[in-house]
Amino acid sequence: MGKNPAWTWYIVWYFFVGGLAAGAYMLAAVADLFGRREDRPIAKLGYSIALPLVLLSTILLTLDLGMPLRTLYMFRLVRLGSPMSVGSWALLGFGLASLVSLALVLRDRPGDLRIRRVVAVPGGLLGFFIASYTGVLLGATNRPLWAGNDWIGPLFLVSAFSTGVAGLAVLAHDGVARLRRFHLLAIGAEALLLVVFLGTLGAQAALFLSGSLAAVFWVGVVVVGLVAPFALALAARARPLEAVAAILVLVGGFALRYLVLTGGQT
Repeated sequence: MGKNPAWTWYIVWYFFVGGLAAGAYMLAAVADLFGRREDRPIAKLGYSIALPLVLLSTILLTLDLGMPLRTLYMFRLVRLGSPMSVGSWALLGFGLASLVSLALVLRDRPGDLRIRRVVAVPGGLLGFFIASYTGVLLGATNRPLWAGNDWIGPLFLVSAFSTGVAGLAVLAHDGVARLRRFHLLAIGAEALLLVVFLGTLGAQAALFLSGSLAAVFWVGVVVVGLVAPFALALAARARPLEAVAAILVLVGGFALRYLVLTGGQT
């Protein structure tokens, strides 16, 4: 990986889609490992979302690299010192776990739940890694906004979980009430980490607060991605409003990744 990469829209979408896949899988794994029988539809939906999104992430990464052979080249060796190499192998492992989990939940034979729980442990850990490693990847560059910043990874992790919950909330027919609690916690944690991240930037935070990216920050991330969906999720009991709140979180999650990626290259 180059020290000063110029990342395109493909990578913005790759970060967002990969985080969404990881968040959906992690929530499905939690439902399988700790949930009750009525949480099974959440697990099924989470696995159903994760696999196609992992495949889409791989396509987006391939498009950014320009040639499919360059993507395959990453799997010739495991380079532990390269975040891109480690991330590529983690994405492959996460994709395999998503495939197995979805196959088991669709087959749904006696004993499959026990196997799903076994797979959910490494799959959930890989999802945890995928959700946060993109922030670590940015920190491995020497762009002033990203370099050595330890809070991009946690911010992307919580945002991925938040978008994962939102993705399930848009599509779920059952278990929405339980999703609402996760939704509120994830949005609150993301808001807290966003404040911490801005605090680590020092004078560079002005780029987001009052500079050229202020509109994306205040409208796209703060209002659309955090304040409005939190208020709706806190007060709403009508299904359409809950769906609107979830869609706003997805928009805000994309805006956050666009903001951080663009800010580092401005």
